Amino acid sequence: MHINIPVTEEVQDSLGARFVLHRVFGNLLPTFPPKYFLAMTNSMAEERRLQLEQYLQQLVSDPVISNSEIFIDFIKKLQMETFKMPTVDLILKVYLPDGTQIKVDALTMDTAEQVLKSALYKIGLSRELMEYFSLFITHREYNGDITVVKQIADFELPFITIWNMDGETFQIDIRKCYMNPATDAMLMGCTTAIHLLYVQAVQEFTMNWSRPTDEQRQKLQHLLEAHDEVKFLHLIQEVESYGHVQLRPCTSNYPEPGTSVTVSVGYVDTHCCFQTSNGNQEILQLRTSAVTCWNVQMCQSDTEDAGVDSKHHLEFTFEYNQGETKQCITLRTDQAFLLSTCLKKILFEQPVVGTKEAMEIQVERKTIFSKKFNQKHKPSGDHGKEVLLSKTMDNVVFDGFTDINL
Repeated sequence: MHINIPVTEEVQDSLGARFVLHRVFGNLLPTFPPKYFLAMTNSMAEERRLQLEQYLQQLVSDPVISNSEIFIDFIKKLQMETFKMPTVDLILKVYLPDGTQIKVDALTMDTAEQVLKSALYKIGLSRELMEYFSLFITHREYNGDITVVKQIADFELPFITIWNMDGETFQIDIRKCYMNPATDAMLMGCTTAIHLLYVQAVQEFTMNWSRPTDEQRQKLQHLLEAHDEVKFLHLIQEVESYGHVQLRPCTSNYPEPGTSVTVSVGYVDTHCCFQTSNGNQEILQLRTSAVTCWNVQMCQSDTEDAGVDSKHHLEFTFEYNQGETKQCITLRTDQAFLLSTCLKKILFEQPVVGTKEAMEIQVERKTIFSKKFNQKHKPSGDHGKEVLLSKTMDNVVFDGFTDINL
């Protein structure tokens, strides 16, 4: 069954029915994929799903649109209506990297931004520092390690996102949301912020995401045993790969299709460790700034690549400069959106000369939209969690493309 996604709200005025998003943003909006009014074949449904995927990616990548109240209201409605979710009170469990649990009184329609503010307020973080942290979906592996699956966007509904995870080993964590390790220094004046940075740094240190020397490892272990958070954070700043985000092993088309690869992306450089078919390792280390473009898309179901891991549903393709030539690599990983988010942050955090005026204009436009379309809601209801979500979804277009991918 073809779902009709309400990209815009219809309102009545003297001119009749109008589309609010198009009226507000005009040419800023990408072209919405045309609808099919007759029954779709599987190939047609797949094509439209890819078109909708690209459309949503274009929408959320524009800060003017994605930060406006009208767009946030639209996305909230889309999520609530797609999963037929009523608005009810609930207690949402949010975790710190050390396993500390924070219980947040929330609603099913509360956005990630609202849930994050409530959680950080409970632990006493200064309001001025909340922008440095975000909510993430994490998965606990069998060996106890944590895999960061994705960052929850501010306009996403965390309850719906975690509800649709397949398994009980997924949870919502609070983690820092920047890639430049030097930014840690801006948070060192707040005890709560220091603790948040410390527990995340300890978690990544114990999972070997960073690469300390033997001497550094010994000193860090001593500071860990002494619970000296400030000195631990100062020392780990000197460790290679501190601040990197490491993905779990996935497959790549380089150097041959189906090659296993482990990716670690950082503010300065990115490491790719390929396990070739003959048992050898090939290391690709490139400066993150060398990545010129990238794309995330659903894997094609009719792929003919031999040895491809079919359990991954997303493809991440990136192009980078190698000398005077350009190289292109495709990864098959369900952490594709996390990887894309990391690269966007790195580009945003790096100083760019000559863009100050453009940024000021963009911020001014966002402020105008936010003030003009600030709408409040008064949700109600109190029902059991078990009856909130229908087990069957009449949504062929998004079949296989769950809320976690948006």
